[in-house]
This record gives sequence, structure tokens and C-alpha cells, in this order.
Amino acid sequence: MKTKIVYPKNPILKEFIQYFLFITKSDNEMISQLCYPNTNHCLSLIRGGEMVELNTNEYSVLPSSKNSSYLTGIYKQPIKITTKQPYQELCINFNPMGLEAIFGENLSQYIFKNNVLSENKNWTPLFEIVFSNNSLEIIQNEIESFFISLLHDEMFSNSLLFNKTLKSNQIEELNDLLCKSYRSTHRYFVNQLNTTPKEYLQVLKVREAMPLILKNIPLIEIAFLLNFTDQSHFIKTFKKYTNSTPSQFKQTSSQVDNTLIWNLNNT
Repeated sequence: MKTKIVYPKNPILKEFIQYFLFITKSDNEMISQLCYPNTNHCLSLIRGGEMVELNTNEYSVLPSSKNSSYLTGIYKQPIKITTKQPYQELCINFNPMGLEAIFGENLSQYIFKNNVLSENKNWTPLFEIVFSNNSLEIIQNEIESFFISLLHDEMFSNSLLFNKTLKSNQIEELNDLLCKSYRSTHRYFVNQLNTTPKEYLQVLKVREAMPLILKNIPLIEIAFLLNFTDQSHFIKTFKKYTNSTPSQFKQTSSQVDNTLIWNLNNT
């Protein structure tokens, strides 16, 4: 499996999109991906396959003669994706509420939604752009131009404010930045992101800890940097959301281009 990560060039899209991940699988070898909980949202386009939900935390890419798409939101347990046949995929990773700014619909509430692009004929040109024979640079430029043409002014400011607010790492700060009470902030997160502020911040901290673990930063130092009560509290929280201890995670996981962290195995 080959991967290539590129980052948005347009300054506006940089506020809403983290990166574009191009995946090419050219053989029939069975592969298993373990994707850890994250706070971003992924819109994926697939040629040669379709993502099928097997159960709550397990999916499989099955053969398909048609282009397909799917959306993943904030999930709180690792998800396993298995596949055997060759396929091409583009994963576009959005910041929370970035989908709303571009597509104008409340899509960040979904944990998993299949064939999302087929529901709106204005979005389907993405398939032709992504799976053309052009270079990755031209494909990226055309995707960004397409997204800019779709930007919804009425949702742009709210999405931008929400993303900046989410950079906070304390619930009290979230309340102040959103100018809401704790109860209102809690309800706002559940309605918009299908998660609570506390869960969001915990997943965010676990994600921030992952590259530090892979860099061999002492756990006690990571716990301090991320405002955990102590090392034990950090390990307990990390295991809750990854089903593994930091040491187990380090032994089985890898980082791609200082961005993508996953557990990829041939099965």
C-alpha cells in the first residue's frame, strides 16, 4: 500500500482542511488498518471498492465497479479496516465544522455515513477530479478550486470561530470562547459533533500524546505537558481510547510524514 500526504495551499482552506491522503493498493494481499480515535472528520472517495460497516468498530473495503464515498466523524474507540482487493482512495481530513463551511450541511454529527457524495449531485464532480489521470498537484489544485466554489458564506464565520475555539484545552475556556454556560456548551457539542466537550478534549489530548510517545518522550513529562493529574491518570485515559498502553502503542504503531498515525499490518 502506497500513501502520499499533501497539505492545502489555499489560505482559506487551511482553516478547514488538515491534509489530503492519497492511498493506492495495487495487490490482492489482505491488509488490516487500525485507526485510532481522532478529532478530525474524514471524507473519503474510493475507486474499485466500497466501505462496508461490519460492526460498530470494524469496516471492510469490498470490491465495487462504481465509485463510492464515505464519511467518518469523531469516534472514541479504534476502528479496524480490512481490505484485500486493489483500490484507490483519497481521504480528505477536515477540522471539525470544516465540512459545514464547504458543503453547507451538518455532516460533522455522523460517526459513519456511507455514499455521502451521491446524495447531492453538486458534489459528484469530485470523483472525476480525484480519479483523473492528472498529476497529484493538478488534482489537488482542482479539488481546492472546487471547494472554494462551494464555500457557504452563512456557515463560514461560525465554522471558523468554532475551529479556533476547539484549540482550547480546557472546558472552562470553551465556555468563555463560545459565550455559553457549561450546559449550553455541552448541548452545542453533542448537536454539532455528536460528542461531549469532555470527550472531545480527552481524545484531543490522546492524539497529542501519540507523536510524543513515538519520540520516546517520558510518560511523566507527557502527562505534565497535557495537563493530566499524574502519569497514572494519563496511562488510564490513553488506554481507554486506544485499547492499548503507551508501550503497546509504541510497539505496533507508526507515523507517516509526521501526520498520519496508524497500525498497519498484513494479515
